[in-house]
Amino acid sequence: MYSRTRDLIDLNCPEKIPMLLRFLADVMEEKSRTQAFSRSFNYIKIMLNSDDPYRKKKKELNRAARTVISEIRRYLTHKSWDLREAFRVSAAANIIDTSVLGYESRNLVEAVWERPVLEMYIDLPKHIYLVLDNAGEALVDLVLAEALSRRGHDVTLVVRKESYEIDVLKDDVEAEGIEIIETPGNAPPVLHIDGFLMAKGIANAEACMECEKTRSIHLLRAKCDVLAEMFEVPRNAPIIISGDGIKTIYQKFLRKHSSKHENSTV
Repeated sequence: MYSRTRDLIDLNCPEKIPMLLRFLADVMEEKSRTQAFSRSFNYIKIMLNSDDPYRKKKKELNRAARTVISEIRRYLTHKSWDLREAFRVSAAANIIDTSVLGYESRNLVEAVWERPVLEMYIDLPKHIYLVLDNAGEALVDLVLAEALSRRGHDVTLVVRKESYEIDVLKDDVEAEGIEIIETPGNAPPVLHIDGFLMAKGIANAEACMECEKTRSIHLLRAKCDVLAEMFEVPRNAPIIISGDGIKTIYQKFLRKHSSKHENSTV
């Protein structure tokens, strides 16, 4: 409810909120959080008669991000294109968002140098599907793709076919020499990929948990209180974690809260 009403406010259509809330009453019965988010944003597009409501915002974010890209490339060159350094910059770049409850975006140029609070690495296979997320940070992830290529990995970039919030589409990125594939609809791309995933952002991480895809590594920030509590890190902290690591931490989190609920019931 917060995310979608925030969309209408940011897109200058607050008068449509009552109509939206009636729709959300049905959507909230979805068993899948992932599908509920995707379906509800599709309704926003219908209400606004736009196939990409944040098109202008995405261009602004990409334009702002270009000011730091050359600096990131110089830094990684100095570090001999060390992959862990590239991962850290990419995780820190997950700073931009439109509608996470309690989250306030910060300047990408400054935030991109923050160190992750939690780092969990695994061996990477030869071929990697790099699933992009928000505009702005996606330009940083193109540098990550370059680092992976320099280290001998074959990289395929993955984006949604249809718009979702400020996530990049194929036309929003210029990735010369790197294959880009589009997954159907506007659900998180990880749902459609059979292979090793390097996924950016909360939505892709949640979708992997939901469908139990653990052949993955995730680069994100704990943008809300729930994620911060689950990962036991400060809110907004950058995180690098494997799919198996998320699964283990998530199950521990569920057991903890189940135990709290049972004790309060007693």
